[in-house]
Amino acid sequence: MKRTLIFFTLILFFSHLGFSQNLEQKAKIGNVQSMFDLAKEYYSGVGRFQNKANALIWFEKAANKNHIESMYHTAQMYEKGESTKVDLRKAFNYYLLAAERGHFSSQLVVAKKLEKGEGVKKSDSRAYLWYRVCAEREETLACRKMGDYFKEGKIVSKDHSQAKFWYEKAAQKNDIEAKSSLAYLYIVNEGLAPNVDKAKTLNKEPLLKQIPLSFFVEGMINMSESGDENDKRAFQNLSKAKQMGIKQAYYHIAMLNYEGKGTQKNILQAFKIMETLPSEYDSELGLLMANAYKNGEGVEIDTIKAIENYKKAAKADNPEACRSLSQIYKTGWGVKKNLKEAGFWQQKAFSIENPKSIDKSKSTKRK
Repeated sequence: MKRTLIFFTLILFFSHLGFSQNLEQKAKIGNVQSMFDLAKEYYSGVGRFQNKANALIWFEKAANKNHIESMYHTAQMYEKGESTKVDLRKAFNYYLLAAERGHFSSQLVVAKKLEKGEGVKKSDSRAYLWYRVCAEREETLACRKMGDYFKEGKIVSKDHSQAKFWYEKAAQKNDIEAKSSLAYLYIVNEGLAPNVDKAKTLNKEPLLKQIPLSFFVEGMINMSESGDENDKRAFQNLSKAKQMGIKQAYYHIAMLNYEGKGTQKNILQAFKIMETLPSEYDSELGLLMANAYKNGEGVEIDTIKAIENYKKAAKADNPEACRSLSQIYKTGWGVKKNLKEAGFWQQKAFSIENPKSIDKSKSTKRK
């Protein structure tokens, strides 16, 4: 029995040895599939001694003969620096070759690399196109990314209905971040009818997992419900979201500080945050800050800052700010009296409120 076992073991050994030698011979004479199979054996150490340097040689040879799976494996080895120096540029190029030939995993990698600028120049537009390819076959991450593009209006026009469509696809596959983003759409009241109950349900799991956006959503839910305790929870959740880099939280934290809701009233802190906000807030917050500096509401009267903020709001087409500037130049409050300047701002206020009755480009543009 023992001799029989040894006999069969020897047969298996020599037959596999013959197969390995035959595989290498086929690879050497240019058989692409044999090159790939040989590379796999060298990489895994199954069928021959492990030798990742040889694995890379044969993967790359097969890749250069249009073997798609070899392109992917070659890219991975260059990306990780396995038996070679890390070369992100080469890695990307091999991923791209495979992606262009329909390799699913490579297509998603290419989208990520273009989004981050790893091994290639960062390109949101090219990343979008590859994410779109992946999303069309309902790749979970790609569906969520498509939702992000439409939610943020990046590369494509902002469209919360489209964002909802893609987030729902990802959420159906239990993507936690997509659930949080979908909850966001239901609470921000932009493009979709607000639905606090849906937002609450969708946001439960992301909040448990401490997804950054979920704290913003929870804070907005708290703000939608009256009472001092909800104000406090709103401030806490929005502060957490701000700490985690959620930019949408900054405006609301500023306003809670300004109004003294959920926290002690702190107008200086509110203004400090307001000054960091993007220009889309200039019309509302410029006027608010200007009035405060003009009237000494929570801050010392400061004519320079008042005029500065009125102009910021006026340039963002706030008619009330324009009228305030007109009055300032008419009366000479903090500036030299200037009736021409006063007339300019009065005219601009009128043109903003009556766009059809006057040619704004001629009447409100300085010569």
